[in-house]
Amino acid sequence: MLLPTLSSSNRPLILWLFSTCFLIWLMVMVGGATRLTHAGLSIVEWKPITGIIPPLNQAQWLEAFESYKKFPEYKLINQGMSLSSFQFIYFMEYIHRLLGRFMGLWFMAPLIFFWAQGRLSSPLKKRSLLALFLGLGQGILGWYMVKSGLVKDPAVSHYRLTAHLTLAIALYGLLFWTALEITRPPLKELLKPEPPLIRRLSLLSCIAISLTILYGGLVAGLKAGLIYNTFPLMEGQFLPDEWAFYHPLWLNFFENAALVQWIHRWLAISTIIFVLFTSWTIWNQSSQKHTRTMAFIFAAAALTQATLGILTLLFHVPISLGTLHQGTAVVVLSVGLYLCFLGTSPKHP
Repeated sequence: MLLPTLSSSNRPLILWLFSTCFLIWLMVMVGGATRLTHAGLSIVEWKPITGIIPPLNQAQWLEAFESYKKFPEYKLINQGMSLSSFQFIYFMEYIHRLLGRFMGLWFMAPLIFFWAQGRLSSPLKKRSLLALFLGLGQGILGWYMVKSGLVKDPAVSHYRLTAHLTLAIALYGLLFWTALEITRPPLKELLKPEPPLIRRLSLLSCIAISLTILYGGLVAGLKAGLIYNTFPLMEGQFLPDEWAFYHPLWLNFFENAALVQWIHRWLAISTIIFVLFTSWTIWNQSSQKHTRTMAFIFAAAALTQATLGILTLLFHVPISLGTLHQGTAVVVLSVGLYLCFLGTSPKHP
């Protein structure tokens, strides 16, 4: 454990880490909305410093628009787009990038202050530097992803998009778990050790959730949610006919939109079943009210996520449902991580 007790001295650390987690969650949501509004390729340059200033007058907007017109998305999809339409997608991507810059400053400024004040333990210093490195890598990976859609095909690589999402989830998980370790529950009964089975099942649930999120990234990148918009069968079939379209066969598991959607569906269904089993087991194994309550919330969050996923599919991925579906996935993972944490709480604070 990084720090043994909750005290007034480490409350700023807790606020810092949890607020950064909130910003990452918000970033995931905004990123989903940016993708669903087809805005991700609207800013065709990466300027980490000067890019913080958007076009401020008509001449600058026309210059940005002319730059956009040179790339495949305009030529192949948005030919004849109006300036006002371009401004909308530009601002969507601009907000996404601005939030990323703000999040970096939000994390770095307190880190420098806490480090200088000697308020960071050695393990926390190491994790903070790791988080800083991952955050920097996330920004670079984001631009690497965008570049893939500026060459010939006006669509970002689904591999790079999935990597971008996965790194965001990894960064979130690192900071969320670190914040939990610093935070000791204020009620004594929450510090009682839980049966090891609770920790194991919660950990397996988190792994299943993460794998489902990963395939959700592939679904998003391949736009696989726009096909087979029926549930539970895929246009009357359990497995779509074109599931083995590509050769060699293994390629279908990552590039065949129909099979990728099928895998995501059944990963999600399997994960929901396992989460419900985990929640039921925790409810029966734990004697602590708080843990039992969190088990109920875990099940409810997972069922909500499943409902959002089905509705998103049936309604052909509307922006609102698609964004909520992406954000709720992080909420479900958070509850799972918290339950896993409760299962690893020390006997003595």
